[in-house]
Parts: sequence; C-alpha cells; structure tokens
Amino acid sequence: MRNGIDLEGLGAARDAISETPSAGIATYGVDLTWHQGVKIEAQATGIIVGQESIPRNFKWTVDEPPQLLGESSGPTPQEYLMSGVGACIMVGFVVNASVKGIDLRSLKIRMSGGLDLAGFLNLREDAEVKMQGLDYEIEVDCDASAEALEEVADAALNFSPNAMTVKNGIPISGRLKVMATG
Repeated sequence: MRNGIDLEGLGAARDAISETPSAGIATYGVDLTWHQGVKIEAQATGIIVGQESIPRNFKWTVDEPPQLLGESSGPTPQEYLMSGVGACIMVGFVVNASVKGIDLRSLKIRMSGGLDLAGFLNLREDAEVKMQGLDYEIEVDCDASAEALEEVADAALNFSPNAMTVKNGIPISGRLKVMATG
C-alpha cells in the first residue's frame, strides 16, 4: 500500500482489463428529482464494472444561492461539475504518485471557472451558455523532484475521464417522457 492505494490490486486490475477489455467498461447513473424552485435531489443508481454490479446508496442536494433563485441548501451544478473534474484529477494524481513510489503528505486541488449568465438566460446571441473554462491548481507536499511531480500532474490530467470529457466534449442525447395526468 502506498498513499492508501493497493498497488498489487491496481496491477491485477490492469492485467484483467488488458486480458479482457470488457472488464474495464464502467457504466454510471444518477436519478434527479425536482423538489421546488431550483432545488434538486440527486441519487446514485449504481455502477456496473465489467459484469459486476456495484450498489451505490448516496444522495445529495443541488441548489443555487438566493441571488440565482435558490436557498443555498447545496452546491450549484457548476460546483458539482468542478468537484467532479477536480476529484478525478486528484485520484489520478494519487494513483500515479503511488506507482512512481512517491509518498504524499498532503494534496489539495483548487478549481475555478466562470460563465456568463446572459447565455443561460438567452439574453444575447454572443453570450455562450457553457462555462468559459476551468482552471486548477495542485498543491502537494512530498519529497519528490519537480520533474517527477510534473509527470504525475500531466498523467493525472491526461488520463482523467472527467477532465477529458469536459475538455473534449461528448455527445449528449435525451428524450422527453410526458406523464399523463388524471
């Protein structure tokens, strides 16, 4: 174990996925329920990795501050997006540092990003709806060279599924299901 990472287990997982690529396919899901105003409850529905179903029993609240019509009862969708990207980079940093034999004393990531609310409100054609970009800063305390840490940081970003999803974009598809009322 290094930094809480089971390196032997990591190696076994890599071998299993190399041998049987379908063992490395992961599917995630969440259910979202509107409560009132802009307050939403999200619940994880489970993960499937290869053929294994992993139950997940987590709920969280998504809300906006009063200035954006909410009650501040939970993080905004953008804060969840940034935490998902930042946490994914952090997981990659810890795993890659561990593989390189680097013992971490502390690790923090600060994420920031912004958007033009005029895009969301459809007020101007030139106002983009998407966030203008995400910026992160990794703060690490350990005994490793700057060069080794740059390699770890590069791998953490470039092999982060969440960061690469945001950076490169993915298709989004959906459908509307109207419930018949009495």
